[in-house]
Amino acid sequence: MMAFGVLLTDEGVAELGAALKDYLAEGPSGRYLPCKEASPDRDFFHLVSEAQNAEGATVEVELYVPNRYIKLVMSGLERKHIGFL
Repeated sequence: MMAFGVLLTDEGVAELGAALKDYLAEGPSGRYLPCKEASPDRDFFHLVSEAQNAEGATVEVELYVPNRYIKLVMSGLERKHIGFL
């Protein structure tokens, strides 16, 4: 299964950071979303990510992020292959 890293713009982090706090990670190049899927869908990027809920269970969520907040999308066979993570 492919792994995706979606690097957000500074504007995207400023505007969406609070809403995405449970999904965002920090890397050497800035805040990003680790995802299982990432694909453009008209004005939005459709992303599938995972997070832990209040009970500690891993849950899968679908996110739709406006294209203007996406700086870069990279994929690799494993997370370690994505350069900015």
